[in-house]
Amino acid sequence: MHSYDDPFPPDGQDGTREPASARAAGGGGYRPGPLEALAGAFRLLVTGPHPLALRPGRLAPGLPDRPVPLDELTVLLLHPSVSTAARNKVWAELVRRARPGSPAWTIGLTGVALPGLTRAVASLAAAYRGDPGDLEAEVLAGFLALRALDLDELDNIPLASRLTWAGYRAGRALAYSDATWAARHRDLDESCRAPARPSGHPDFVLAAAVRRGVITAADAHLIGASRLEGIPLSRLAVETGSRHDSLCRRRAKAEKRLTRALLAGDLEFPGIP
Repeated sequence: MHSYDDPFPPDGQDGTREPASARAAGGGGYRPGPLEALAGAFRLLVTGPHPLALRPGRLAPGLPDRPVPLDELTVLLLHPSVSTAARNKVWAELVRRARPGSPAWTIGLTGVALPGLTRAVASLAAAYRGDPGDLEAEVLAGFLALRALDLDELDNIPLASRLTWAGYRAGRALAYSDATWAARHRDLDESCRAPARPSGHPDFVLAAAVRRGVITAADAHLIGASRLEGIPLSRLAVETGSRHDSLCRRRAKAEKRLTRALLAGDLEFPGIP
């Protein structure tokens, strides 16, 4: 099994607490968390004689021209030989199939995203003392807000990064609703190793910078939207009611702080096995 396929790494390997399902077990019996339940449903969909599959070769050159089960597709999309453009073509097709509300394709899309979603939860869970299932559910809900996407623009958006970042922001909003979360998280950041950043999800560099106080959450969104998602600053200015030149200056200052932090080694990302 590919290392990214396991949604629950052993407790202590990434500075997080034990899986939600283990903490929930007890007098009330075994109760899997949303991510574990999703992983189980995803496994059912990709096994058997007729697994849920895509033929990626019809979407982008260089990809296999055969039906590829979605669990195999997950590993394929994380391989460095797959171009960003090809990866996004596949993601765009998954979104198109899931967006009308198909249960199978919704689970399929989310199953392919499990590596990033798991690490989004892990980056928030270390200091969050609410119900872990609530945190996982909030991240999933943020990720699945597909109606906000313009179907005509799907091929031009880095969907893996954008959707996972949306899930992270939703979970962060829940975490910050706990008045003491931020203080606990700052304390934990000083002593706990940060979770591994998944390949193909550069937004997690921005998330780490926000946790360290290098840049603000608003600056991270600005950099992510303009640099990673390719949204023009002119459009962002209209959407946020800001001046274009003001956004330019703000982004430049934030990127300088981010660059200094990276060069100084202040943002550490453990290697991915």
